[in-house]
Amino acid sequence: MTNKKTNNLNQTKKPSFVSPKPDIRKSPGSSLRLGEKTVRLLPYLYIIMFVALAVNYLILQNTDMLYMAQSHNLFQETPEYLHDCMKQPGGLLTWAGTYLTQYFYIPTVGAGMLIALWVLTFFVTIYAFRIKNAWSVLIVIPVISLLCSTIATGYWVYYMKCPGYWFAPSLGFLTAVLSVLLTRVMSEKVKLAWILVWSIAGYIMIGYFALMSVLYICLDYVINEKDKRMNAYVLPLTAVVISVITPLLCYRLYNNMRLEDAWLAAFPILSSGSDVSYMLEIPFAVTTVTPFLFVFFCDKAEKETEIKGKKFWLVALTTIAVISGSVYITDKVNFDDDNFHHELRMYRAVEDNEWNDVLQEMGEIKDDATRVMVLFKNIALLNTGHMGDRLFAYNNMGKMPYSFDSLKVHMVQTAASLIYYNHGKTNFAYRWAIENSVEFGYNIDNLKTLVRSSIVNEEWDAAKKYLSILKETKFHKEWAAKYDNLIKNPKTIGEYHEFDIVRELRNNMGSVLDGDNGMPEMYLLNYFSNTMNKDSKVLQELTLAYALIQKDIQLFWPRFFLYAQMHKGDAMPRHYQEAAYLYGKLEPFNVDISGMPFDKQNVIDRYNSFQDMSQQLLNEQRQRTGTIDSKKVGEAMKPLFGDTFYWFYFFCRDIKSN
Repeated sequence: MTNKKTNNLNQTKKPSFVSPKPDIRKSPGSSLRLGEKTVRLLPYLYIIMFVALAVNYLILQNTDMLYMAQSHNLFQETPEYLHDCMKQPGGLLTWAGTYLTQYFYIPTVGAGMLIALWVLTFFVTIYAFRIKNAWSVLIVIPVISLLCSTIATGYWVYYMKCPGYWFAPSLGFLTAVLSVLLTRVMSEKVKLAWILVWSIAGYIMIGYFALMSVLYICLDYVINEKDKRMNAYVLPLTAVVISVITPLLCYRLYNNMRLEDAWLAAFPILSSGSDVSYMLEIPFAVTTVTPFLFVFFCDKAEKETEIKGKKFWLVALTTIAVISGSVYITDKVNFDDDNFHHELRMYRAVEDNEWNDVLQEMGEIKDDATRVMVLFKNIALLNTGHMGDRLFAYNNMGKMPYSFDSLKVHMVQTAASLIYYNHGKTNFAYRWAIENSVEFGYNIDNLKTLVRSSIVNEEWDAAKKYLSILKETKFHKEWAAKYDNLIKNPKTIGEYHEFDIVRELRNNMGSVLDGDNGMPEMYLLNYFSNTMNKDSKVLQELTLAYALIQKDIQLFWPRFFLYAQMHKGDAMPRHYQEAAYLYGKLEPFNVDISGMPFDKQNVIDRYNSFQDMSQQLLNEQRQRTGTIDSKKVGEAMKPLFGDTFYWFYFFCRDIKSN
């Protein structure tokens, strides 16, 4: 027994204190890895990053644009509207897109619905194409593209000819991906019949996106089908042929579709006359093309474990490229022009008769404003009674609207109807609302202008017709009901004070509809500055103010004296005093101003200071450079005198209107 135990002890191995040799088969980067649990969480990490980006650009930066989108949208809760949509291939997509767009009336709600739609698309795409979690970052590409298509539109929001643009492409892509997922659960015998039905029915419902979904199914079938015999290609080849033939067959069914547009039915194409924004088509092309790459990253029944070694670096570099590229491109395409957003907010404030909000927006502008904004400011001053005191208290230089592509923005297609209406030119407002409706389709904004103009013109049947359309909307039926009560009892119009100034202007001008040559601002300036009226203080003040803007001395004096006569006992507004004092100094032989009671501190003293400073700057510039640059002098004097008619008269020049 003793010997046996001794032998066993002798056979026991001694512990080794020598380090084992390294396994040379391990890659140098094997220490860097992602565990299986971490890999499973990657899709959720990516979607959280995407949602944060979408919330920032949609809700924090573009709610004013989203509100305007619903104003230029029209969804009616009637069977007739659905029937009208289905007259084009992809009609169901248009119907659903316009339905959801109306929720931008509450921008945060509409934006939340759009973001939720993209989140759903992200996860459905993962399941439909069986994307491995390691490569799920690639799914960020199509949803980021859809986000970019929304925030890059800019002034195209006024020129949109794609009903439901804001939701339709996202719905179309989601439906296309769902069709791929649905095909996966079908037996081989059912697949071919399904593709035959879907190619036709899908094209009728969602147009272009149905054709793309058929191609996704075919490519996925060819790459991932284990049976590589010839009959394995019968299904995809048949499907491709059908997707090519289907638009040709449907072309015979739709009498208002061009053959060259058959394969792009329901694909958003932004065009206005000769202007086409190819840049805004890129996001949709990227969205629908990227799934052709997904089939190469699918999970072919392989168990996904940790990521390490060379694969770790490949995944890491891809993730960095996609995420950083997404952030950069999203920030780059976001239409963040300050004037655009100020103009949208001012538009809404004018429509709601919130005049102080209009002036607040105008006061926050750092650069030169657009001409639309200048006119909105004039309207607000007229309604608040401060035209003569604050007309030049804001930046009046004006500049053309910024456009990132070939789009030429014209006032007649953006805000002319609203501007004309608030100047009492209701027939012009009516005209441009109708013309824009013919060109771009009826929308909430134009319908409201048509209703208001018809009421001021006392065309009750016309107003009733347009109100009947608004009654079939979700968020504007209460607005319609308010004016419906007025139409039923026209004598109560005096109780609707929002019409007071417009009616006074219109009733004292008449309803003549002449020509504006597509230049609303020039027409209004010329019309009002050449008008005289003794019966309306509002109209006469507008004519005097616009005579100031025209800088025409001969137009100014008769209107100035008439204003003084109509406002006996009232203090003369500062800008009118400034103009009279300046013109009296420039042409003393025309009118003797020596007996006029000018405000010494705010008019006379400031005029003298203005002249002294301007002469000093001009002399310094002449001595230093030998030339005179009045623009630089004007910029130097603007902080002290930019709120005076003196500065406006001498330095506000070369204004271009759109």
